[in-house]
Amino acid sequence: MGLRPTYKLADIRAKLEADAKRIEKAILFRLEYLGEECVTLARSLDTYQDQTGILRNSVGYVIARDGRVIKNNFRKSANVVSSTKAGKSKTTKGSADGVKMGEALALEILLGVKRGFVLIVVAGANYASHVETMGYDVISSAEQFAKKEMPLMKAKLKMQVQSMK
Repeated sequence: MGLRPTYKLADIRAKLEADAKRIEKAILFRLEYLGEECVTLARSLDTYQDQTGILRNSVGYVIARDGRVIKNNFRKSANVVSSTKAGKSKTTKGSADGVKMGEALALEILLGVKRGFVLIVVAGANYASHVETMGYDVISSAEQFAKKEMPLMKAKLKMQVQSMK
């Protein structure tokens, strides 16, 4: 007379799959939070005058898993003030070229990542690094924020996974 299991292999498989989905959801939630915080910070910086909106509009992020984009945030976010013929000022969201540049750079970087989850935050205008070298903060503050937050987020995620029952 031996012990008989009260569960089936299918039950174990279903539990493992459910746990994996919860972990994936938690990872995506944390990466999205970090991406949003980074782009909000970078887009709100007032250290340079964005005359066309290209630079500020090139700021955004991509979240991917195993090289496939799951979420992104690139949009026209600049506030460009220009003068009209009548001498009045007009505010627009600037050029959409920046959005295209940001997305293209993020996707180019993503080509080098084939496995796992990744958050890519960029200022995709081809002159963003030049503006930074001139002493203006385009994305540096967001990068420093991410470097500080990522270890904390990993630790919280690890505790969350360990507490799963």
